[in-house]
Amino acid sequence: MTDTSTLDRTDRPRVGGHTAASSLGLLALRLAAGALLLVHGVPKLSDPAGATGYAASLGVPVPDVAGWLVILGEVGLGALLVLGLLTRVAGALLVVQMLGVWLLAHAPQGFLVEGQVNGENALLFAALGLLLALTGAGRFSLDALVARRR
Repeated sequence: MTDTSTLDRTDRPRVGGHTAASSLGLLALRLAAGALLLVHGVPKLSDPAGATGYAASLGVPVPDVAGWLVILGEVGLGALLVLGLLTRVAGALLVVQMLGVWLLAHAPQGFLVEGQVNGENALLFAALGLLLALTGAGRFSLDALVARRR
């Protein structure tokens, strides 16, 4: 008798609740989001004063800490997503960070500024973070490798 808890509707074996196809989709999503976060964050490492100054210009309390949290969030969470390591935690933290960015930097200007959408990147990153927090990384990740070794 086959254990149906490990099979999906087409009788393909599932690993960690994900089919190969859904895992490939999650891999593509993680790689794209993680790489884009790294592209945003790595240059800020060479000029952290730019990030902290921007935070100060927004009136964010303790702008030096806030600027570094943004930098470390973009670099650290980007790396975790690319690797598929601690993905649910990284996704949840990404939601918090990007909603904070949107609320502090974009929302005060409104959703449309001079006919252009304002802050859509932050909202999309928040949505991607929520998806990954809820689904996990999929089977093509360090999370899955660690789970298999337990």
